[in-house]
Amino acid sequence: MLALVRENRNLLLLLQGQFATNLGNQIFDIAMLLMIKELTGSAALMGLAMLMTGLPEVLLAPFGGKLADRYGRLRMVIAADFFGAGLVLIVVIALFVEVDSAILFLILCLVNSGLGFSAACLNPAISALVPSLVNDKDLESGNAAHQLSRIGGQVFGQSLGGMLYVAIGAVGAFLVNALSFLLSAISETRIKVDELDRIWRDEQISLRAIVRDTFTLTREVLAKTQMRRLLIYIAIFHLCLSCLPILLPFFADKVLALPDQWTGFFMAAYTVGVMAGSVLASHIKPVNGRFILIAKAGLAVGITMGALSLTRHPVVAGAMLVVIGTGIGLVVVNLITELQLSCATDERAGVMGIAQAIGGGSLPLGMALTGVLLDSLVALGVGYAYSVASILAVAGGMALVASTSALLGAKEKR
Repeated sequence: MLALVRENRNLLLLLQGQFATNLGNQIFDIAMLLMIKELTGSAALMGLAMLMTGLPEVLLAPFGGKLADRYGRLRMVIAADFFGAGLVLIVVIALFVEVDSAILFLILCLVNSGLGFSAACLNPAISALVPSLVNDKDLESGNAAHQLSRIGGQVFGQSLGGMLYVAIGAVGAFLVNALSFLLSAISETRIKVDELDRIWRDEQISLRAIVRDTFTLTREVLAKTQMRRLLIYIAIFHLCLSCLPILLPFFADKVLALPDQWTGFFMAAYTVGVMAGSVLASHIKPVNGRFILIAKAGLAVGITMGALSLTRHPVVAGAMLVVIGTGIGLVVVNLITELQLSCATDERAGVMGIAQAIGGGSLPLGMALTGVLLDSLVALGVGYAYSVASILAVAGGMALVASTSALLGAKEKR
């Protein structure tokens, strides 16, 4: 994978741009949440502001992907980063002129919605652009490198966001964020791609045409057995994994009776595992079919989640989270690769947008269900230890059943 990145200048430019974009997104989120906390002191309003990013990204990703297919993936990526920089500068200006607190909160929410729309166009375009920059035989390595740049940017952004806010204030943090988007866009303008991604289409495309074409593509994708199986697996797999961010703080505190810092350790172990799985995916070639490899990795994740529900040793729990993260990294990279190779080249961004909407929609739904279920079980007197363990076991069982079904279906097809 490292050799591919060193030898492929276009891929390197894309990766460094996406590292900067994801770093900037995390800085914005942290600075925005800290500012809203100062302005309102309301956790509900903080959650609303975050919803303003996630909801447009999920709902509009299929349309953003189709837009990228029609107008050019690289142009969409560059435009989205320039657009993001402009949006964040609006917040900077509002802070300079010291607008009223209510207006500032409204601006933050609207800018966040704009960034969600930008992500709905950017992420499918990126996923569709990677196959244009690498050969098919190197596609797993290209996708793995992209996942590492994305996760690396998020981790660094999460680390820097709070420190920047304290050290240089809100204005300084948002300026760094805007600069990260600009640097990303500048890096991406130097990428050279083939005719499909380099040239604007001649015909005028209306919003109505984009909406019509998106619904047509969605029907065509769902009519194909292989694509339908992939998308269903994506939905179930994301639904199963969504419980971890909600349960880990309670798992550390209520189940293992550990101090709060262990939650951070567990999350770091999980992230390390995802990164290790992404690297591993670039070296493991699917001998019997990529979907079989996906299902086997999913089986390992389900089994380990079930085992995690039973463990009471913190080091063992941390090791299991590394294993779960590794399996997830393997699954995600190979799912992306399988989707990219299973669809027509000129529809790739639209298909990736559909997949993003399904996966992105399953995560918040699963998180909400996890929270409601945990509170309900505790209210019924079950206790945190049994409640957390039960939800983990159910999630692991769902992943196990889904992966077993996928594995049997893939073997029958062969």
